[in-house]
Amino acid sequence: MDSLSSLASLTPEQFFGGVTKAGKALAAAEKKGNVPKTKNFDFSVQETCCVCQKNITPPLKVLRCSACRAPIYCGRECATKHWKYPPPQPPGSIPGPTHKELCPANKRHMERREYYDGVLKSFPWGRLESDATFSFDIARGRFGVFGGTGTGYWSHRGGPIPHSNRGVLESMLASSPYGATIMKAFAAFDHTDGADLLGARHLTDVQGWKLEPAFIPYLNFPSTDKRPALVTSALNSWDEWYQWRKLSKESPAALLMSFPMTVYRLLVHCLEVTGPTQASSDKRRALSVHLLGAEVELNYLPLFAELALLLPYHDIQLIVFGSGAETLVKAAKKKPSSLVAKSSLTTPVYEYTAPKECGASKIAIHIYGDSPSWSPSATTRPPDALVACNAGIFSYREWEPVVQEAHRRDIPFAVTEYAEQSAEHTSNNLGMLAARGGGRPRLTLCLHKLNCIAEIELP
Repeated sequence: MDSLSSLASLTPEQFFGGVTKAGKALAAAEKKGNVPKTKNFDFSVQETCCVCQKNITPPLKVLRCSACRAPIYCGRECATKHWKYPPPQPPGSIPGPTHKELCPANKRHMERREYYDGVLKSFPWGRLESDATFSFDIARGRFGVFGGTGTGYWSHRGGPIPHSNRGVLESMLASSPYGATIMKAFAAFDHTDGADLLGARHLTDVQGWKLEPAFIPYLNFPSTDKRPALVTSALNSWDEWYQWRKLSKESPAALLMSFPMTVYRLLVHCLEVTGPTQASSDKRRALSVHLLGAEVELNYLPLFAELALLLPYHDIQLIVFGSGAETLVKAAKKKPSSLVAKSSLTTPVYEYTAPKECGASKIAIHIYGDSPSWSPSATTRPPDALVACNAGIFSYREWEPVVQEAHRRDIPFAVTEYAEQSAEHTSNNLGMLAARGGGRPRLTLCLHKLNCIAEIELP
């Protein structure tokens, strides 16, 4: 793929268009049963030394730890340094562990690769590259839904790091040899998460998904044969979800549905605050959930209505918090007729009622824009649960008061992280956050891996 330097020189149109062209070419070659073993059909990531952050290009060769096979180095000097000392960290950050400390855990994590690879490869579009990575961008490109503003539910910032709130990454870039290049790319790929909510009407299922009808998990069902059955037991896998939704796994829906399905998993399997059999037609269940740190989730907010289909006979209130939510609400002040401008904590930005055959659950989704951070004073009563996807507890300082308040008020709180190493690092260091707040927080950590295709619960 392109280096950071060439990426920074591309326009978003060139970047999105180039990846889409490559994705479609790959899909066409696979259909013919003949994918050339050339660089044009290898979408591995640029390998970078985990110590000095240098791109590893010829004549340099990738060096890995012989025990765990996890970290990548540009040479023995960096490998030796990492064994004894943690990589450089931004000022004020908790010092990272040395490789000597991480190696046993890395080895344990790497032994589970076969399981995760299997989950990914169960999807026809779930291709592993030569470096064993999965290209989320190429997967979108296959279906022509890789793009910025105007790509329906798939709209996103794109570029090297698609986040508006970059946390400690900002200070890390300042000392990186590629920092200036990355920052230039950030500016080129600007996008307001939730931009479609600045319109006067919600996108239809077809407008939002931009896929062929057979691949769409409809909310407004065009016919009864598209409607899923009443859920009577918790779903536990993507196979179960696809079967329940009457979809082929050729559909790339999991690439977006992973976020609402992860929230479902956190509520039902991790926190156990509710479940599909916890309510009935004559005894409905009210459920209040606060979704924290939302960014890309704002681009497909209606998809969280899946919760109303998964949890029969519920009345769900979902309030979205985060810097992206605050930015969106500010932008809406210039568009008084927009969906966001007309919404509030009493008026939802989106509402959905499931068919009576599915349990007639209701969900009301609100956006909190008064602050970029969550606080217990944001609503009149505490939620039944706090959840966050790909939280980065120790990458964003804003999480510290949230963890402390959740513990202080005994609010169930569950988050996912990008990798097992991140989740375990968070678990091992939560005591440090608690010490500053006067207690030991209870936090459920789950793995959010392979671009949200699979997750596991950590003990």
